[in-house]
Amino acid sequence: MANVACWYQTQLPTKMIDILIDDIEHLKPEDFLIKSNVIGVSDQSEGSLNENIRKSKHAWIPSAHWIGGFLWHYVDRINQENFLYNISGYDENSIQYTQYTKDNYYKWHADQDIGDIQISNERVRKLSFTLQLSSGNDYTGGDVEFKNIDGSSFLAPRNRGCMIVFDSRVGHRVCEITSGTRKSLVGWIVGPRWM
Repeated sequence: MANVACWYQTQLPTKMIDILIDDIEHLKPEDFLIKSNVIGVSDQSEGSLNENIRKSKHAWIPSAHWIGGFLWHYVDRINQENFLYNISGYDENSIQYTQYTKDNYYKWHADQDIGDIQISNERVRKLSFTLQLSSGNDYTGGDVEFKNIDGSSFLAPRNRGCMIVFDSRVGHRVCEITSGTRKSLVGWIVGPRWM
């Protein structure tokens, strides 16, 4: 039986993570797929978050950004070692850059609900991922928690550079941040609809 979530300690050098964050936070607003209110990005926002469910800042970068290939390597590797799903690429060809600060959270949710799929040939989210950009010492609270099939739960590692890949149907949340800032890259990998 496959695990519902897997992770790799990528050993991505701290300097590279700093360069990545700086690169994203200094992109021009027109370089983003959707402008948002992340620090360093235009204050324009398309759509709004329901703060009963989620409170965070985010922006969408194209999956063609240089980090996209690095992320795909780990997604593909974990998929081949654990999930064996038929996958084809990034959802909407985008990756979400997210910042959680004090009092921010994302309550229990799943990234794909099979009941929401209406079109028989629709591509669906099969795998979700998070690349941890902050050190676990940079913030308190903010744990990423997953639900197991048996109803128990477990926490993901907080190590900087940790790549977490999980089934998009699995319940998960980001616990409320009590201090500091948690930064991450988040994305969804799609493939043919489940049969």
